Amino acid sequence: MRKRILSETKFKTSTKTTFDSSGVHTRNGDEIVLHFQLLQKKKGQLQFGFSGGMERAIVTLDFAKGIVTLNTSDWTAPQPQGKSPFKLSHKDTHILRIEKNEGSGNWVKMANIRVILDDKLILSVDNINVLPELGVTIKVAQTKVLLKRFIHRGLPSGVPEYLHVGGWQVLNQPSIADNLESLLEGLTQAAEKGVQLLLTPETSLTGLFPTDRVTQNPKPIIDAEKMLRKFIRNLKNAPYVVVGLPLWHEIPDHRRKKTRYNVSRVYDPDGEILLTGPKIHSCETEFWHGHHLNEFDVYGAPISMHICHDSRYPETWTLPVMFGARLMLHPSNGGQVRGSIDGFETQSSRTTSTSHAFYLRVNGGGGSCLVSPDKFNNLLAVSDECQRTSPSFPMVGPPVAYLFDKKIRLHDAFGYWPVRSFRASESIAEAYVALYQAKGGTRV
Repeated sequence: MRKRILSETKFKTSTKTTFDSSGVHTRNGDEIVLHFQLLQKKKGQLQFGFSGGMERAIVTLDFAKGIVTLNTSDWTAPQPQGKSPFKLSHKDTHILRIEKNEGSGNWVKMANIRVILDDKLILSVDNINVLPELGVTIKVAQTKVLLKRFIHRGLPSGVPEYLHVGGWQVLNQPSIADNLESLLEGLTQAAEKGVQLLLTPETSLTGLFPTDRVTQNPKPIIDAEKMLRKFIRNLKNAPYVVVGLPLWHEIPDHRRKKTRYNVSRVYDPDGEILLTGPKIHSCETEFWHGHHLNEFDVYGAPISMHICHDSRYPETWTLPVMFGARLMLHPSNGGQVRGSIDGFETQSSRTTSTSHAFYLRVNGGGGSCLVSPDKFNNLLAVSDECQRTSPSFPMVGPPVAYLFDKKIRLHDAFGYWPVRSFRASESIAEAYVALYQAKGGTRV
């Protein structure tokens, strides 16, 4: 398949000397291209290359020395890892192209880098130890360069650039009728706003009441689910939706006739069941563990899901992110959120610090949020009682049924931290693959 333009920028006049474009999501097999004009002859440097997740592979054109170098973050190798003389052509506009292709390795793939200036190969370095998915950096030092055009070429990954996601905060109450009514209202609002994926809390259909009749009688739950699926099917612009409920299964090696699980089900816009995801590590009375990872795709977006206190078990999200998940769903019913809004914001902003993926949590007791992979200012949306405009500010208010939503840019999620753990060595990567497959991972 022929490479195609995945992104392109035509620069406007700017005094900036550094462009850190982490949103340009490159993969092995891609190439990046920079059209530029040198305004001062034989002075300074132009740096162009790949960076992100504390790793980099940067090409430097030193115009004063006529030397091109490749510097990386691999401190087991001398730096620069590549060096060669070059000469500029007499063209006014120069074209610098860097190709990053897959190199040697089994599970841990190295990268081969080729640097082409005005259609002439000026540097080639094989088997660079650097992350396969990286952003792009451009930097000018001690000279003046007119940047004209940037192009990113490659094969489409299949992951959409944007996904409109939302959360509907169904309050935790022991009434199937009231919860169903709330779910239908949330679906209606989400469809009107163009939400593509809607998350609701853990056991949003029944409430989380393990010893109450509401979660112990299968028939009303089955009947309510039928009504829910019919409503989704007839709803114009219905989103994919995640709804929580108890579910019973006959398990051959269990001594009970049927075992009860706490599941979150994903329904497609036709009301069909896309995934039934049991809580991975359950501890509620008379609910059993699901044990396997919950992964699915929505419009090509790779998603993983863990339920409530599954968050105490890091492998429930780090393993899926290692193998491609870029949005984590966390349906929860962990009690009513309390304390200050400052405290809520501080705690919530840390939820992506071990993943570098988007995170969406909806809790039946409030404190729901959508968080980006960014290091700072990463709270994208929160439920009503946790907003700074809440009448209760500076404290969190009483939770309410509430829709919050945002169109997220999935290409801003790189999964840096789990991927780096995976790439520690071939034997470590092989062990992670075995663990991932043993836990039902589907993306190897």
